Amino acid sequence: MLRYQQVLSHWCDAIRHGQLPVGARLPSVRELARQHGVSLTTARRVVEELQAGGWIDTRPRQGLFVAEPRLPARSAPADQPATVSIATLALRLFASLRDPAIAPFGSPFIDPAWLDIAGVNDHLCRAARRFSPERGLADLPPGHDALRQQIVRRSLHHGFRLARDELLITCGAMEALNLALKAVARPGAVVAVESPAFYGLLHAIETNGMQALEIRTDPDTGMDLDDLAAALGRHPIAACMLMPSLQNPLGSIMPAPARQRLLQLAVQHDFAVIEDDAYRELLHPGSPPPLKHSDPDGRVLYCGTFAKAFSPGPRIGWLAAGRYTERALLHKLMNTLSTPIPNQMAVASYLRDTRPERRLARLRDKLASNLARLSDTVRQHFPEGTRLTAPPGGFFLWVALPEHYDTLALYPHALSAGVSFVPGALFSPSGRFGHCLRLNAGFALDDAVLARLAGVGWTMGNG
Repeated sequence: MLRYQQVLSHWCDAIRHGQLPVGARLPSVRELARQHGVSLTTARRVVEELQAGGWIDTRPRQGLFVAEPRLPARSAPADQPATVSIATLALRLFASLRDPAIAPFGSPFIDPAWLDIAGVNDHLCRAARRFSPERGLADLPPGHDALRQQIVRRSLHHGFRLARDELLITCGAMEALNLALKAVARPGAVVAVESPAFYGLLHAIETNGMQALEIRTDPDTGMDLDDLAAALGRHPIAACMLMPSLQNPLGSIMPAPARQRLLQLAVQHDFAVIEDDAYRELLHPGSPPPLKHSDPDGRVLYCGTFAKAFSPGPRIGWLAAGRYTERALLHKLMNTLSTPIPNQMAVASYLRDTRPERRLARLRDKLASNLARLSDTVRQHFPEGTRLTAPPGGFFLWVALPEHYDTLALYPHALSAGVSFVPGALFSPSGRFGHCLRLNAGFALDDAVLARLAGVGWTMGNG
């Protein structure tokens, strides 16, 4: 073994076996050379190899530090589209969320105590008093005009503009996603999705009798567009359904240049783009605008929701359907006819009368703090070789255990210990990610709750 390989192996082993924890500082290049009796050139090569392998990070003017264990750069691509069947798994998960004795790490929601439930409820009461039967006719789809105006105003606040005339008010984001699918594709059609993908998207594809084609996805930058381009040469893709901002479950954010390339591919190959932007209000300032902002010809169907950052109670979502607006409207009329009018009125007046920016900033800070605490617990107590994401926002943490673990089999044992999580298999139509799980950081993580999770992690490694 060459001398540089011996030195490299020494430091890799020290990091691998926990002698140097995440965040520990390493010697400088000069100190490393002196410590091992090698030249500066050899020491520099060792540092470069450690960086390339993801073992260490360089912090400007601070030095070298042990890095967070990385997830694989990308998930593997799929050769063929798959028929989706995850509904039974999802039902089992939601049944556990009704038990208050179970810590809701598997929940898809932020703790209601962290949202403005009281403020929204006040507007719901006022709307109920103001409502008259005539409003039921005036606010049939596309929806309550004042609410659509407020949604346009929120889009301007975030640096892009939705057109009021293409906005359709829906019963939550899931109806928006379902209407978008129905508007652009028929049963049997192939829909490109991220891998892993939000199980709600997969369930929508399943419900509509379509096939999901998994496109490998980077935990930092989102869908791999080279893989998408290759898939377009092999399959007749009708639509691409994705979350470019705070992807669920990875938390990735697609960079602006990649967003432009995705839209170019959509025009070149003539497919629709369904954009799920459910977490827009949780993004930190300066994040890229949605794909809809650069929609070249109305082919982007933009889905949003009031539920994630304000209140889930009213079940208000929206779809900006572009060239597919009329089709989406027809499906809405056949699906639920109308979104409850008092709920639309309440959300419109709430958005008109409140200035939520300070509360949202506090919420983002609280979620960031919780993600850090949750990440520390997983690093310290889950089995050796566990890797996790480092999301720039939101409230989900994606955890990859060593590949011989089966989180679906571990799930009942976690429930018996008072902890829920989402098994990774729910995020793939082909059953991938069986060794992965998603955790929620959007609720009070006191020491007792984290101790329960730590116990589950210890049991995984020692049970």
